[in-house]
Amino acid sequence: MNSVFFNDISLTPLCKAHLDGLASCLRAEDREEMWAAYRLGARDGLELCRQRSVLAVAFMYQGETAAAAGVEAQSLLGRCGCVWSWTGEAVNCCPKSFWRASRAALDYFLTFYPLLYAACDVRYGAARRYLRRLGAREAAEAFYLAGKETRFIPYVFSRPDGA
Repeated sequence: MNSVFFNDISLTPLCKAHLDGLASCLRAEDREEMWAAYRLGARDGLELCRQRSVLAVAFMYQGETAAAAGVEAQSLLGRCGCVWSWTGEAVNCCPKSFWRASRAALDYFLTFYPLLYAACDVRYGAARRYLRRLGAREAAEAFYLAGKETRFIPYVFSRPDGA
């Protein structure tokens, strides 16, 4: 993905350099969800997601990394992948721009992987609303990942044209 710009924001390919800035300002809810999912701190969790991803983008706001998202594919030639997204405090300063960038990133990901799924911490209401607003639907009963402190709800995205 080439960089996409809107006023003071941009969507650009995620690189290692983006991770330190995002890790230092990751929202508390994202930190809790990352710990429940991976048993890793913010920087290590972000690095794990970046390494596993075949597609990943950084959402930049006023020159700083405000969020990151990507797809971990089940196979490189497959049609299905797990989409992830982690947000920093800066997304609160630009909710409309973040929404447009999220929609653009999801459309880009769906171009390559027409069936995407995500797992969301049941405690994280804002993230669950965000997924639904992006068009995800709950796919099954909640399940546990790394620990027993919370369950995760599976969500599924598919391309609007039904492909």
